[in-house]
Amino acid sequence: MSGLVQRFPAVWRLTAAIGMLCAAAASTSAQQRGLKVLLLYDMEGVSEATEHRHTSFTYPTEYAFGRRSLTADVNAAIAGLKAGGATEIVVVDGHGSGNSTGPDVHEEQLLAPAKMHYRDTPFDIYMDSYDHSFDAIIAVGMHAGAGNASGFLAHTYTFEDVEYKVNGVPFNESMILAAGAGRLKIPLIMVSGDDQLEKEVRRNLPWVKYAMIKRAMGMGRAESVGREEASRRIESAAREALLQLAQARVPDWAGPFRFALTFQDEGQARNAMLLPGAELMANASAVQIRSGDFEEGYRNSTRMISLATLVGRADARAAVINAQPNAEQLRVAVTDRTYARFLGQLPPPAPAAPSTTRPRYWGAR
Repeated sequence: MSGLVQRFPAVWRLTAAIGMLCAAAASTSAQQRGLKVLLLYDMEGVSEATEHRHTSFTYPTEYAFGRRSLTADVNAAIAGLKAGGATEIVVVDGHGSGNSTGPDVHEEQLLAPAKMHYRDTPFDIYMDSYDHSFDAIIAVGMHAGAGNASGFLAHTYTFEDVEYKVNGVPFNESMILAAGAGRLKIPLIMVSGDDQLEKEVRRNLPWVKYAMIKRAMGMGRAESVGREEASRRIESAAREALLQLAQARVPDWAGPFRFALTFQDEGQARNAMLLPGAELMANASAVQIRSGDFEEGYRNSTRMISLATLVGRADARAAVINAQPNAEQLRVAVTDRTYARFLGQLPPPAPAAPSTTRPRYWGAR
């Protein structure tokens, strides 16, 4: 029995039945007017991304390879959705490689009828990417959740937390997406990624079609099934998922919710504790926050992560500086600049050139 079923027993059977009835009714109505699907992608679960450099803009050569594989995976999913009856496909970047010039996918190569989703202001990919006009969601290139030491680059939302649990159940990003979309009764119907994520999806979202396109060889390495086979599996899963939309389910995991995050060290946990309502757990590196609403709890968890990240990045910068042969000079320079800013001695910043274009946000940045 699923861990989620065990922890939400009172409403699981009822809400599952209601969800199936709603999904069936929505499917019939949607197929009469055409099907609109959200395609959200990540990069750690991309078929040929077999080391971390393939997913990061910091490493140009490896990232270029990862982008090509990502684009192939996404296009395979688009082909499957189109074959399954999709008439509108909206693509959202769920990765955030560090590329600030555009999405990680090669947008100009996307197959019709898919189009990237853009906004003028930042938005949360898991809670804000969709509205009632969508009939279904698929997630491509996803990865196992924090705490799964066997999953390739396994994490949940960030590398700062080593465990991310909701009511004691380990949560991955696919589950967060499913729970968020569940508020609007939109089902997550298909996911692709490695074999470790497949186990998590089968356990917690058993109705979701899954395309396993690589095997994790631990946190740092994976082996792909190959380009052609990966595309075949993704296309097939996407097509079948949409054709069987009437059988899709919408999770309705009832509150109250307890979001518990274990961080890499106590310093990060102490910073996360600055969020009102956060509670330190018995493990001094773990912090929890309670909420009656899933969305509220999730957004508070991301705020805790942001606070913890400040510590992690500061520690990384200090470690890099301390490793340099001129470390003492660098530390003095940092101190000098800190005082210069405090005393108002820094030169005024150069005026920014007027921009004729509005900022665009395509998901994770």
